[in-house]
Amino acid sequence: MKQQFTIQAITNCTIDFEGTIEYSIDNGNTWKRLKNLSLPAGHEAQFRKAKSKIYNNFIIEGKFNVYGHISTLAPSGTNAFTWMFYKTNVVDASKLILDYDELWPKAYYSMFANCSSLRKAPELPATTLARSCYSSMFRDCVSLAKAPVLSAMKLSENCYREMFRGCTRLSTAPELPAMTLDLACYSCMFNGCTSLRKAPELPAMTMVCSCYSGMFYNCTSLTTAPKLPATELADFCYSYMFQGCTSLETAQVLPATEMAEFCYAGMFKGCTSLASAPSLPATKFEKGCYEHMLQNCENIEELPLIPKQVLMDALRMGLLS
Repeated sequence: MKQQFTIQAITNCTIDFEGTIEYSIDNGNTWKRLKNLSLPAGHEAQFRKAKSKIYNNFIIEGKFNVYGHISTLAPSGTNAFTWMFYKTNVVDASKLILDYDELWPKAYYSMFANCSSLRKAPELPATTLARSCYSSMFRDCVSLAKAPVLSAMKLSENCYREMFRGCTRLSTAPELPAMTLDLACYSCMFNGCTSLRKAPELPAMTMVCSCYSGMFYNCTSLTTAPKLPATELADFCYSYMFQGCTSLETAQVLPATEMAEFCYAGMFKGCTSLASAPSLPATKFEKGCYEHMLQNCENIEELPLIPKQVLMDALRMGLLS
């Protein structure tokens, strides 16, 4: 039998819910409809039959932990998990079991956004993702130091977008083994993760529009960029990827020879510690492909060599700004 979804009070808590939900304080023997529950420190309450009307589902004052199977709270396809703990003081969610293997659009969207006390995240075992399913899930969780494993090999549109944005204590990124990307799947994923020192490997060989756009924007502790082996680019795929990474010293080889629109736009903008630029072997240009790519990289002494005739042809055609 699945363990019921449970909130465990660390301090005295008051609990309300935007929508309808039932609760039990006697281990499931009796259930009542929730109307502003007071839960003393050290006590627990179980919940079920959640039906959400709007975002910001739980309204909880006080610090608490949460555990149990998410499927005992609401069925798949529901919006009860979006914005679920927004701006609450949940501390430990490591024993919360997200037991749906196939997700739906916005399944866990912003679930823990702005939870400044969250230290331990739940595991994320789903292998079938959907549009925006994890988008902004841990945004601005400033106490979160370790990210959960992300094992999905095929991504969906916006699935990890801004997932850890503003997680200023996060020092190590999860591995990202996916080989099949989708629109903006990693966009701004680690934006503002100022403690992140090492980027994960990015093995995908074929890009899609905006897939890595802004991925490490303002990661000011990042010193080395990951290898970027893809030779098939897409519009905006690397745009602003490392903008503001002021500790970045090394850029990897960029092997693609055919550009896409704005593919490298702003890619290293403001990387003031970057000592050398990557080689740029491209022979086919598209609109804005190098726009602001190395702007304000003041320590680079020698700009990459681009064949003069190719560059002039691109400028005449208006493909470079």
